[in-house]
Amino acid sequence: MCEPYAELRRCIGRAIARATKSLGVSVNLEAVADMLQEPPKPEFGDLALPIPRVSKQLVENCGTLASQILEAESECIERVQCVGSYLNIWTRNMYLIERLATALSESGSKYGIPRKESSARVVVEFVSANPVHPLHIGSGRNAILGDFIARAHELSGDIVERRYYVNDLGLQVAHLLYGYIKLGRPRKPGSDKDDHFLGLLYAATSTVLDIIKAKKKLETVSEAESEEIRREIDTLLGELLRIKKKLPELVDSLLESVGSSKDVEQEVKSLTQLLELGDRSIVNVHREVVDRVLAGIRETLEKLGIHFDKWDYESDLVYSGLVDEILNKARSSNYFTLHKNAPALDLVKLANNSEVREALAIPKHLEIPPLIFARSNGTTLYTTRDIAYTIKKFSEFSADRVYNVVAIEQMLPQAQLRLALYALGYVREAVSLIHYAYEMVNVKGLSMSGRRARYITVDEVIEDLAARVRDLAEKRGVKIADDVALKIARSAFKYVMLSVSPRKTLVFDLEQAVEVKSGTATYLQYTLARANSIMSKYGREVDFSKIDCEGLIGKRRELALLIARFPEVFRKVVIELAPEDMVSYLNRLAEVFNSWYDTDPVLAEPREELRNLKLMLVYGTRVVIENSFKLLGLDIVEKI
Repeated sequence: MCEPYAELRRCIGRAIARATKSLGVSVNLEAVADMLQEPPKPEFGDLALPIPRVSKQLVENCGTLASQILEAESECIERVQCVGSYLNIWTRNMYLIERLATALSESGSKYGIPRKESSARVVVEFVSANPVHPLHIGSGRNAILGDFIARAHELSGDIVERRYYVNDLGLQVAHLLYGYIKLGRPRKPGSDKDDHFLGLLYAATSTVLDIIKAKKKLETVSEAESEEIRREIDTLLGELLRIKKKLPELVDSLLESVGSSKDVEQEVKSLTQLLELGDRSIVNVHREVVDRVLAGIRETLEKLGIHFDKWDYESDLVYSGLVDEILNKARSSNYFTLHKNAPALDLVKLANNSEVREALAIPKHLEIPPLIFARSNGTTLYTTRDIAYTIKKFSEFSADRVYNVVAIEQMLPQAQLRLALYALGYVREAVSLIHYAYEMVNVKGLSMSGRRARYITVDEVIEDLAARVRDLAEKRGVKIADDVALKIARSAFKYVMLSVSPRKTLVFDLEQAVEVKSGTATYLQYTLARANSIMSKYGREVDFSKIDCEGLIGKRRELALLIARFPEVFRKVVIELAPEDMVSYLNRLAEVFNSWYDTDPVLAEPREELRNLKLMLVYGTRVVIENSFKLLGLDIVEKI
């Protein structure tokens, strides 16, 4: 694949290497090419070399170095200038145009997308939200990042499988199941989605159970301790009242039903045990309520344009016997121990092995406690089931690599998972399992909690954004179709989630998401729509053989350099899985394109070769944005 910017780097690297050699300094061509940086302002050149990184003795001889480079008359260097400890470099227009025209004409719509010589088999497991409530914006970030990882590998030529792990065991699902059974498997009232309704039922049940637990504890503590528990009960009662306003009859029925129970905690524990043992009467009701929540989640994901190849139920893992196999291996392992009277794996010695720690990407600061893999009552813990699931993902797809897109707060369990796999003999799987961590999403003025039904759902965000899109259109006298409003809305949501590094906490602001201004998905869609409109009006192929190289000045030149950089940016983003870098690049491309296009007509240009140059820039911008959208999962819209 033609990469004009990479070719430019190598060409400059050769010229510098020759010049330094004449000054008695030997440097590696590729190393110099990698050291070249983009200056902060166009007036400082197209590329700059930090001279001290090459050789300190060259700093004092920068002027001589510059002269040697110019005397050699490189095909790609127009001029050079020493500024402080930097060598600023300007590219020859002819060189840039020829390389860019060749790359665009040969690659066409595939421009910038790197293809591997051999493809890998990759599993991306993402979202995997507990099936107890609708997807909230935190899960939305997970979904969008996971989809981005899958797209990055697919566009690179890898074979990808997307998997959703249905966490249908554990206390949260047990609470939902308990309330669901107590209320006689209720149907949703009105037009609400099932996942929204059942999310409220889960929150109501959890809150009621927590109130009962707190009141029970109140009977056993001293007077000094009781005040804090009373405050906790008051808070819980306030939460229950808030939930009751949404479903008054349901909460009243739940209170009446649960109030007649003698030992609520034991009833919930019994449910979890019967469920894990595969009691059919419980399993059938359990799968029914879980699938009702999942139906709503699937609908939400469809709105986002995100799909999955496999939906794996945690409970099926247990019933398959694979979890029991892991338990038996763990008990016979050299790392087996008892921790707090529970069976566990002591992974400390393994974690202290620097080679193992590096191979498994275990953070240096992270202390690794023993991994308990079963409770005293015999039920397994979720990390144990994760071990079994990881083996299943690798074996079923013959995967070379598996991604777990999981919040950064799960860093310790994910590290324990990799160490446990290694300890049990699954070394390849342990080394090839990647925890793609991301931080939380915050909303101003809201402390989120699924347990209390305090969250903003993805459905609400998309609906709100779509409504804002329609309002903005109406203010401009335009009626917009619902499917177009959805495309703009979900792209706005995805853009926000991808614009900030996954390792940083994201603060979500609905107000700014769909504005048609720089730094939004809508602005990028608007830019692409303008480029498409120009090419559509032109109606022919660009003649790359007749282009005015001397016309490459000002914003045109800045735009040409940005388009030339695209393959390099794309490759780096795909390798590092850093979507925020692609978003940043696109923002700059769109700003330069629009500021240029607003003052420099394209189709009205009378001179053919200059018109072809401008058309090449428009065509290049279109291809770059379209291919970036494929990577980020943003939608193309004909008109904004």
